[in-house]
Amino acid sequence: MLRVLTVGPEDTSVSISHLCGSNCSTLRSPYPGSRGGGSITSSCYAGGMSVKPLRRDAIESRARIISAARVVFAERGCEVPLSEIAAVAGVGVATLSRHFDRAQLVQAVIEQRLLEHVDTADDALALAPEEAVLSYVRGLCARGLVDRSLVRTFTLPLPDSQIAGRLRRQLRQRQLKLIRAGQDAGVLRAGVVPEDLLLVLLAVQCSMESTTGGAAWERTLAILLAGLSDTATDCELPRPPRLDDLIQPANGPRPGRRPSSLSNS
Repeated sequence: MLRVLTVGPEDTSVSISHLCGSNCSTLRSPYPGSRGGGSITSSCYAGGMSVKPLRRDAIESRARIISAARVVFAERGCEVPLSEIAAVAGVGVATLSRHFDRAQLVQAVIEQRLLEHVDTADDALALAPEEAVLSYVRGLCARGLVDRSLVRTFTLPLPDSQIAGRLRRQLRQRQLKLIRAGQDAGVLRAGVVPEDLLLVLLAVQCSMESTTGGAAWERTLAILLAGLSDTATDCELPRPPRLDDLIQPANGPRPGRRPSSLSNS
């Protein structure tokens, strides 16, 4: 089945498909004010190739590869050998390489996941204001239990993907709405910014990876949420980090591990 992404000029919706019958995915917008003459293109498929219609079997192979990559990246992170993704997808490494290199495959998965996170934020915004932001943060951290690549979804630089950039801006807008709703409802302290939600996720994921069982990360999350609550206003928060300051720690090697790039292995 084709996975359709919904994305548009900041807070509107149009559709694209990562698995359309071409070597690149293009967003076509009915809104005349959108950039790029009404379209934005993801280069994760083009890669300098001429755009040709794909046969049905090629479309199905592409779909299996992306689905397999989502599973493998969630279980083991984004640096697993491409041969393992090919095995899960039921295709050969040569077939996978004809469709994607590693960077393109990571980009395709992140673009899909960002859309899902925008939808999740929309679901949270439909809740009562006093519940919305806390429910969103709890759900985000729970997703971190089953997705080791989650932080990279938000922090990995994707300069060639207009789609990812647009979706990240949409997600930030929704996070700001959640934060303001929580502050207006008196459950969230002043000064909280979207980057703080990522800091909570980073801390909780570290707790998850350093302990066994669920008690430690749940306690960590409870402590952090208490610190963000409106009752914790007896001291001013330090200056929040910029997202760029979080990219390197989130994507860098863990202590004791050699640096690793997203190579085509």
